[in-house]
Amino acid sequence: MRPERFTDSDYIVTWDMLPSMEDAPGSGKLDGNRWESMTRMRRVGTVGLLLLGGLLLALDPFSIPAARWLREGDALWAEGRVLSARKAYQKALPLRPADPALWHRLARLHMVLGELEEAEAAWARAAKRGDPWAARGQAELATRRGDREEAQRRWEDWARRYPEDLEAYARWAEAALALGDEVGARAAWEAGLARRPDDPMFRFRLGLLQGATDPKGAWVLLNGLPSPLSGWADLLPDPAQPSTLRRWGLALVGGRYWGEARVALARWLEQDPGDPIARSAMGYVLGRLGQEGEPWLQQALSGAEAPPEAHYFAGLYLLERGRYAEAQERFAAAYQRDPHPVYAMEQGRAAMLAGDLLTAERWLRQAATDAPGNVEVWNALATLYLGHQIGLGKGIEAALEILQRDPQRVEGYEWLGWARYLQGDFVEAERLLQQATGMAPGRASAHYRLGVVMAAKGRWTEARRLLERTVLLDPTGDFGSRAIRMLHRIP
Repeated sequence: MRPERFTDSDYIVTWDMLPSMEDAPGSGKLDGNRWESMTRMRRVGTVGLLLLGGLLLALDPFSIPAARWLREGDALWAEGRVLSARKAYQKALPLRPADPALWHRLARLHMVLGELEEAEAAWARAAKRGDPWAARGQAELATRRGDREEAQRRWEDWARRYPEDLEAYARWAEAALALGDEVGARAAWEAGLARRPDDPMFRFRLGLLQGATDPKGAWVLLNGLPSPLSGWADLLPDPAQPSTLRRWGLALVGGRYWGEARVALARWLEQDPGDPIARSAMGYVLGRLGQEGEPWLQQALSGAEAPPEAHYFAGLYLLERGRYAEAQERFAAAYQRDPHPVYAMEQGRAAMLAGDLLTAERWLRQAATDAPGNVEVWNALATLYLGHQIGLGKGIEAALEILQRDPQRVEGYEWLGWARYLQGDFVEAERLLQQATGMAPGRASAHYRLGVVMAAKGRWTEARRLLERTVLLDPTGDFGSRAIRMLHRIP
């Protein structure tokens, strides 16, 4: 059976005009002289082909192996196997050191792994060699580093140069909001909305931003949106009732729209600068935006009778900064003033993060007693018992409570699957954890735990794929670190 074509990554040569054995003398298709002539042509063509291939390899002797490593790296990247992809790209680098596409791939990979200095150097090389997308990578790098001013400048420049990249408008607006630049954020959302007038997210975020300053205009933007986004129109402040602006700001805090919450709370505090709850909420919001919020918290707690909400927001701020013992004090003070189950749950979470598991159990059990229908409490208990492996039976109870109260909560499947693994039931563990990863493809902990199960079953290829996927999803976090350590132990 003859080859139809000879292929290379750079050129293709077809054989369709050359004779085959089916055309040999005696077949009735060619006479002897014609056969010899065609055979000579075939030999000349083969020699010419070899000479051409040799010439191309002489001009770029590494192009073929480099292309192979690039293809392998791209395939591994598509599977989420970032560590293996890096090895492939690094093998291609000495062969194509001037290739901007290769530097682009390396920069993107360093970004994913949280290697920001290496990413900066790779983006610079890609840009120097003519990669137009390097500018976007540098904008992403500024965002990751928390350099808000540079991020805003770079995202705005990118959005104006490449208006079809709709995500760029959101990144531009988020950087502006982190700086408190309400005008810049509005310009970003309006530019995105002008580019895509029917995009519900642009209308929604612009409506949230305008809610504090132009409730009527915000209502027009929000009211026509699909549910549940349209529900925010009912929460908009009423100019005739100034206190509703405070409610709007706190609703934005609950929705985790930190930049918009900052704008609304600042407007309210202009009217009532002594409001301790708004001040503590502002401190917490500033902390979530990567800025210093402690002065606001200190002012909110300066009075002898600070409300429990002020202690609660102060506790959340301290929790985000890893000051777990101080956070416990704030949540305990909030619970003392108002025995709300949320304050008990947060006190338990803070104690768990501080490593005081007995105190954590006591507070979380108190929260479960006060609010048995709160799924978050049962999830915290499952984290305590199964995450720290201190009570398998109690952990299974908590996981089943999650599933009973909310069958769509992925944490229930993940914790129950992990419990089955700890019991040695690898088949059921795999089934439950497969369901968890299917429900939440971006959940690093579920991928890590499923990878552990696959390793326990001796399915090394699948385990390696899942663990590398974990690194992609959580490169600088706890599960990413665990996955890297385990990958070193897999044969």
